[in-house]
Amino acid sequence: MPEGPEIHRQADQIREAVSGKLCRYIFFYHEHLKPYEKELAETEITSVEAFGKGLLISFENRKHIFSHNQLYGKWFVKPAGEYPGTGRSLRLEIQGDHHSALLYSASEIEVLDDEQVHTHPYLSRIGPDVLRCEDTGPVEKQLQSSSFKNRSFSALLLDQHFLAGIGNYLRSEILFHAGIHPSEKPSKLSDEKLAHFAKSALLIAHRSYRLKGITLDEKRVNELKKAGKKRKGYRHYVFGREGQPCHICGKEIIKLRMGGRRLYLCEQCQR
Repeated sequence: MPEGPEIHRQADQIREAVSGKLCRYIFFYHEHLKPYEKELAETEITSVEAFGKGLLISFENRKHIFSHNQLYGKWFVKPAGEYPGTGRSLRLEIQGDHHSALLYSASEIEVLDDEQVHTHPYLSRIGPDVLRCEDTGPVEKQLQSSSFKNRSFSALLLDQHFLAGIGNYLRSEILFHAGIHPSEKPSKLSDEKLAHFAKSALLIAHRSYRLKGITLDEKRVNELKKAGKKRKGYRHYVFGREGQPCHICGKEIIKLRMGGRRLYLCEQCQR
């Protein structure tokens, strides 16, 4: 499933292609949304914003298209009238004068008005989006909340009510960078350790956004590239690296299943 950095990058591409322009043509796959095709055609697209793992495209008539990629959804931006070679099913097409935004295989697409945006089950309840946070304050506040402080980090980092935009690979990478074992709970850690976690959450998420999915620090990335490593070999600290040596201490990375999802860690660096 795409995580926050991927959705924010998709929002950037869609915004560049169609925001501030008239929607010349729009297609919805689902029958219950087809009445909106006429309502939204020839209407200006005013903004494209990512919220955690969700995307909101807004129009001048104060209608908004909310989408969530779930496991299989994928956005493409193409010249208007062109389509990617894919076996996926087209669920939504928004076409401007020169480019189209095309959403394939997504299972969650809705058209909302202003009030519905504010009361939407996902948008109204997600925690701070780590890619929208300018400082660590919102993250530190969540760590102190009675709703979250007594739960394990392995569970918290898959809960969009805690922090929005974090998924499975960011969970492993943030906990490694913070030096926290996934079974730990915020209530059991020092203020210094919690502050370090908050910094790691923002740093790793923003790095992944900026470097297109790479979470490893840039110094090591450059060293590994010079050594001939391919992207898989320099992308992450621990995620997907079971049995390989830790980039920091050399101890073997292990793989666990926590919260029903795979999780990777270094037992030396995350005691």
